[in-house]
Amino acid sequence: MEYLVKVDEKGRIVIPKEVREKLGIRGAMKMVIEGDKILLIPINVDKDKYKGIFKVDWGSKDVDEILKEAIEERKKKWLKDIST
Repeated sequence: MEYLVKVDEKGRIVIPKEVREKLGIRGAMKMVIEGDKILLIPINVDKDKYKGIFKVDWGSKDVDEILKEAIEERKKKWLKDIST
C-alpha cells in the first residue's frame, strides 16, 4: 500500500484512518530513522500488567475537585501545545 500524505508547517502528518485501524495505531509511536526512511512502530502497552502497581493517595479531596484540577491542568498543557 502507498499513501500520499502532507507534512504541515509544524512537521505533523495524518496517518490515514484505514492504516491506523489496520495496524491498531493509537497513542504513542516509536520513530526509527534508517538511512533516508522513517519507520513508525506502534507501542502496545499491556495496561493490565501494571494494574494495581501505582498507589495514589487521594487524601480527603472530593472527586469533583480532583477532576476539576485535572481538567485545568490538561487545559493549560493543551493551550501551551497549540501555541507552539
